[in-house]
Amino acid sequence: MPTQRVPRVLQLGSTLLAVSSLGLLAAPITILAAIPDLTTRASRHAFAGALGLTALAIVEFLLALVPVRRGERWALGAAAIPFVIVGLPVFVVDATNVARERLLNTLAPQALGFVLGTTALVLCGIGAKRVDRRPPAPPNR
Repeated sequence: MPTQRVPRVLQLGSTLLAVSSLGLLAAPITILAAIPDLTTRASRHAFAGALGLTALAIVEFLLALVPVRRGERWALGAAAIPFVIVGLPVFVVDATNVARERLLNTLAPQALGFVLGTTALVLCGIGAKRVDRRPPAPPNR
């Protein structure tokens, strides 16, 4: 079975998306490093949240490298969900609740991740439109 050529813009976009998904791991690492005592309810919830964010980052990474890279549009939509469901609300909560002296250190990495991730999604969208979805021609006999 012949393999189809992946457009360059889709390769670049999916690579950037994979890199940005690995950047998501900074939050759970920071959370896990700061949990003082797992005997409290808040600490256990923070622990569970950190594990959830880790799972999300891994799924995003796998989406970027397999179905998104192949130009599968459903995967592109699925890869955008974490930005809307997790990224934007956390950014807003941090922007409105983090102490002013720590605001830049907190928001700058998130903003950079948004720019990188959004750029990656746009490139993937452009590349997915360029993927040839026609079935291969039957061999001549």
